[in-house]
Amino acid sequence: MVGEKRRTTRVNARLKVRYGDVTGFISDYTMNISRGGMFISTKDPLKPGTGVSVEFVVPDIRVPIKVKGRVQWTNDLQQAKYSNLIPGMGIELHSLSSDEQKKLNNFIDKLFLKLDY
Repeated sequence: MVGEKRRTTRVNARLKVRYGDVTGFISDYTMNISRGGMFISTKDPLKPGTGVSVEFVVPDIRVPIKVKGRVQWTNDLQQAKYSNLIPGMGIELHSLSSDEQKKLNNFIDKLFLKLDY
């Protein structure tokens, strides 16, 4: 895709996610996820550039993955009203431990396998 900035492919995944900054934590759901980021569906996205703590659980793993991230872009509610966009924000994930990255990669690989018919 022209102008595509993502380094990794995203897969559709609805996961409950908690995220927050210095003002507190919010619970919402992801729409998709990749090895380095996620899209969180929310009617009240944080501003691009905002640092966030993110916590989510992937199926088959009981321990939450806790990482730092940064809001890279948003679809605010006004934009979504006049387009086919879903309100929310794209989060780039940072500082995953090697164990957390492995868990996330395994989850995404399983989703890819389900897509191969």
